[in-house]
Amino acid sequence: MSIYFWIIYAVIIISAIVALEATSLLWAAIAFVVLLSEIALVYFGIEMPVLGGVQLAIYAGGVTILVLFAIMMIGESYKKPQSKAVGAKVLSLIILILGTAVSFFSAIDTFSYRIYPTQVLGTVFVEKYSFFTIILGFIVSAILYMANAIISKKREAE
Repeated sequence: MSIYFWIIYAVIIISAIVALEATSLLWAAIAFVVLLSEIALVYFGIEMPVLGGVQLAIYAGGVTILVLFAIMMIGESYKKPQSKAVGAKVLSLIILILGTAVSFFSAIDTFSYRIYPTQVLGTVFVEKYSFFTIILGFIVSAILYMANAIISKKREAE
């Protein structure tokens, strides 16, 4: 397993935790977009670009735009009750650390230490994945445009 996957898996875990723990539904939805986009990167990394493209276009794109649109139309945020479950959080952290350590040490023999020049990586990215990057750019632009329009309408109504 290369360091690429470890970084992506770390971002997936962090964005999943943020999506679950965020008090604002908007930030939870943004973390959800990051989570789904990182899952698409895993698909690209295991050389399944069609599945990665579907993940980006349908899940990270369409479904998340619908969720964000619904959240912005409702305009409410979820207030989590204040709980004192410190023990559960500590136990979750311990399980996460132990699981990561076991995964790391069981996969340490499979690391590949090949280092590719940056130019080769850039060429491969542009040749294989530039189309999906353009789609992702349009998706992000649509989300920002929609958010701006909704916020402008709310300010005018006030």
